[in-house]
Amino acid sequence: MAWYWKWRHEVVELKLVDKVERIEAPVYKSVGGPIFKIAITTACRMDCLYCPFRAGSSCARIFWQPEKLVRVFMTLYRHGVVKGIFLTSGYYSDSDRIVEQMLEVVEKLRKIGYKGYVHVRLMPGTSKHLIREALRLCDRVGINVEAPSKHHFSEIAPSKGDWRHDIIDRLVYAASIAGKPDKVDTQFVVGASGESDREILETSYWLIGRGIGRLHYSPYTPIPGTPLARKRPPTQYDRVYRLYQAWSLMRYYGYSLDRIKLALREDGMLVKTRDLKRVIAERLGIGREYRVDPLEAKLEELLLVPGIGPQTAHRIVEMREKGRLTLDVLRRILGGRWRKAVRYLDLTRLPGKRLL
Repeated sequence: MAWYWKWRHEVVELKLVDKVERIEAPVYKSVGGPIFKIAITTACRMDCLYCPFRAGSSCARIFWQPEKLVRVFMTLYRHGVVKGIFLTSGYYSDSDRIVEQMLEVVEKLRKIGYKGYVHVRLMPGTSKHLIREALRLCDRVGINVEAPSKHHFSEIAPSKGDWRHDIIDRLVYAASIAGKPDKVDTQFVVGASGESDREILETSYWLIGRGIGRLHYSPYTPIPGTPLARKRPPTQYDRVYRLYQAWSLMRYYGYSLDRIKLALREDGMLVKTRDLKRVIAERLGIGREYRVDPLEAKLEELLLVPGIGPQTAHRIVEMREKGRLTLDVLRRILGGRWRKAVRYLDLTRLPGKRLL
């Protein structure tokens, strides 16, 4: 299981008429807090080459009744164990039927007064009216792209539908009516199809441009007994870390795809680094051929400087427009990132003492 250290199991006791049932509930440590992340069923008729729940596997098949699922989640929520719920499902029936069953759970939660976070993973080919209903009920919805192209997708998920029509078009439709980018997400299984970082980045950039605001990169982890286990090595977490850095630079810093590609090697993989932004800055010649002047640089130029993020860049521009940008002010704005940023900045015209 990818990100295995982010999972734990909490025991929930449900009081029934004649007994107490003990249930192990999976809890996922997300950025926003612990989430009850659960599949309403592990039954599946698909044959995805990397998945332990694929058709024909010997794994246990679990079916959750909506009422029981609601009770388990609300027990966890009321005790402060989790802050939200993430619903997904095996692909055991047609797409709409599966999504309807997940939304039934969400509706029951909303009817009993739950106003917290709900995330639903839709199925490929979900009808548009159900996408609209999911967006009405949920804080976030998504469909996993799994791979960066139709070719790569068909190699690892041959029966999961048409990549363009059933997944990409649905994602774009959801984003077009969601109202804000963070309401729609998707996920790549990095390394499962032998794809390059270049291919993932090109598709990621395209998706960001269509309003899909949250992209997740899950490292491929071989599962014993699956067809892909002997064909693909596990994906290193460092690769996923670099892809997340690239996504952040494209989404929040406004980097173009061409700028991101400056950090690619000839084989289409990102260079091995913990600081992708620094690599891009230096390949643009910043700090070596020229330095960025904070008194003149446009916002997008400031965002190229290592140590300067969107909030910091806006603050620099704000103080500059007020005529209050000095060395001392810049030091205060940058704080602990001063030493990282200063080697890329031209401070010759900035008023203040030259104590670097």
